[in-house]
Amino acid sequence: MDARLWHQQARMTPPPAPQRLSLKELRNLTGAPKAEYLRRRRRWLSGLQFTFDEGLRATTQLTDLVDTNQLRPPGAKDVIGISAPFAVGKSTLVRSWAQGIYRDIIGSGINDPAQPTWQMGDGVVADHVPVAWLDMIAAAKIKAFNTQLLRFFGYPVHGAIRDLTDRIADAVDNHKLQLLIVDDANLLNFRHRDSRDVLDHLKHVNTLLGQRGASMVLVGADLENSPIAKDPQMAGRMRIIRLRPFNVDTENGVQDWQQFLFGIEQTVLPYLPAAEPHLLAGKLSPRIWRRTQGYVGDTVRLIADAAHLAALDDCWTIKATHLERVSLSERATTDQPIARAV
Repeated sequence: MDARLWHQQARMTPPPAPQRLSLKELRNLTGAPKAEYLRRRRRWLSGLQFTFDEGLRATTQLTDLVDTNQLRPPGAKDVIGISAPFAVGKSTLVRSWAQGIYRDIIGSGINDPAQPTWQMGDGVVADHVPVAWLDMIAAAKIKAFNTQLLRFFGYPVHGAIRDLTDRIADAVDNHKLQLLIVDDANLLNFRHRDSRDVLDHLKHVNTLLGQRGASMVLVGADLENSPIAKDPQMAGRMRIIRLRPFNVDTENGVQDWQQFLFGIEQTVLPYLPAAEPHLLAGKLSPRIWRRTQGYVGDTVRLIADAAHLAALDDCWTIKATHLERVSLSERATTDQPIARAV
């Protein structure tokens, strides 16, 4: 990932919804027109993202914490952590939120395919990069962290660690960075003698950002039990937001799960004209949970693929057989036999 690719991704709009057709019109489609309609419909289904209450609360907290950091005096600010089990959808959620922040900051610049710029001084123009996204590599130490950040801005990555760190300070200033997001922060190397150095470097980068009113967001699995949160200095500044899969062990949990499915229905069922109202949130809710165990990403994938199968066999409603035919992640498949029904 680099700043130009981030800009291009932030400019992307979801595939448009296909035309809504009646059951009779759909069944009269044949040949090339039907194939083209199904192609457009599947592309739209594959690009769908859905809100859920816990996700909305998380993004609201993210925005509040970032705004608070900007208002506080210069210096080390709160480090924001997004922690969740693998495959809950934390990276997708944070990426969508961060791209919204990016679009808000650069304003009309989002309409330009080229990277937006700003006037640093007389005759000096630099790329405006208010948001940086790092996909952390496995067992990353200080140099790997610095290298990825500098490559995001297009800076040289040769030199000693201290030189690279100084270069980061220049990059933050030159490009008006306001938000640094480190995805898969749990992959940072905290083993043996490297642990203290990596933690100290994170604290230094956080201070460097805080002196400029910027924030650092760490996204990772089980962050609350990681060395990051257990370090006394980091723990004093960490604000962890936790995401979990939907559970159906309580009445409130069942209601939240069904409400999430009902929200999906509002978008998907108009394109399944043979489907009964509340099909997903009612009749199929237990089976959907059994197949996905309440993980958002798997749930959206399951329903999108099942809706496509319902079109291929011309029944235009999702059936239990469609749900069973969809191939899901290894996690969902492995956990399914022990999952409890709603």
